[in-house]
Amino acid sequence: MNQMQDYKLSDIYIYPIKSLGSIRVKNIKTTEKGLEFDRRWMLINQDRQFLTIRRYPEFLFFKMSLLNSGFRIRYQEKILDVPIKIDEGEKVRCEIWNDEVEAIKASDRINQWFSTILGIDCSLVYMPEETKRNIKPLWGGTSVSFADGYPLLIASEASLSNLNSKLKNPVGMIRFRPNLVFKGVDPYDEFNWSKFKINSTQFQGLKPCERCIVTTFDPKTGEKGREPLLTLSKQKINNKIVFGQHAKSVDQGTIGVGDVVKVLSYKSNPYDSISDVSV
Repeated sequence: MNQMQDYKLSDIYIYPIKSLGSIRVKNIKTTEKGLEFDRRWMLINQDRQFLTIRRYPEFLFFKMSLLNSGFRIRYQEKILDVPIKIDEGEKVRCEIWNDEVEAIKASDRINQWFSTILGIDCSLVYMPEETKRNIKPLWGGTSVSFADGYPLLIASEASLSNLNSKLKNPVGMIRFRPNLVFKGVDPYDEFNWSKFKINSTQFQGLKPCERCIVTTFDPKTGEKGREPLLTLSKQKINNKIVFGQHAKSVDQGTIGVGDVVKVLSYKSNPYDSISDVSV
């Protein structure tokens, strides 16, 4: 680990609807809740509880693309266009993990499209800017979108290469659903990043990301296996199965693929908490 080392941002991914397909972008704005557009939409059931790949692996087959005014979703031959955001509609209190937050329900047309495909009564909801869902004070107390727990997930190409060297069948980066991917980094070095900059925008590393069974689903077939969790379980940190690090942006700016990444400071331990939450 060398302080002030320069790397490059090699990929940016957003997931406009939680647990559905990714969109690869060249440039993106950063916000307090995460990357712009990232996980601001989410599917909920009749009980207002969030739906994820964990229970519905078919979510892997919803493909997303970015339009000028919204997103296009494809499921086999079926197509649906969803706006980037909505300001009006029925307000609902929905549950995501241990949080209950207020969201706006999409139109009946959109909800029926998903309900028909999935075979369950469900609704698509949007998190407006005024909704606050805060992460733990230990990790900065900032507001987050419908992401599982933190605004951003970062990982490096070298970490994936190191993992794949131990696997019989290599996996792609998308298995881990990162937001920002870096190149030029030593394997797993990102676990120890505290403060870093991408171009002129500053970020704060939070803690390693604990991995779940979602990583074991083949994104092309939906089939569930034992890897890469089995191999990751042999290289635990603090007795946890991890890959990639959670992070948040300190500044709001625009970042792009190819931007220089400068690590400003390192943690002494990947699980060091943030003592200065104003960073």
